[in-house]
Amino acid sequence: MTITNQLGQDVGVHPNPDKLPGGAQIQQILDGLGGWALYAALGGLLVSVIVWALGSFGGNYHAVSRGKTGVLVCSAAAIVAGGAAPIINFFSNLGSQIR
Repeated sequence: MTITNQLGQDVGVHPNPDKLPGGAQIQQILDGLGGWALYAALGGLLVSVIVWALGSFGGNYHAVSRGKTGVLVCSAAAIVAGGAAPIINFFSNLGSQIR
């Protein structure tokens, strides 16, 4: 006899932020934080491109390397910040398929 048969019912969880007080306000805060993250990624990208260009024109290979690294990091940050909700939804849907 399994534990499920002993309890008589299956346990289920159905996430819904509207069921708790403050769900709409939390959504607004998360939207704002996502916007700030994209602004920060844009600012970092612009600074990194400037460092890359100035280092390239000045022959400073260290600045060129740091500028390239900054471009890659800021690009990855923008991808993660912009795709945070679909990434979370993907893993949430994947987890809901576990039986």
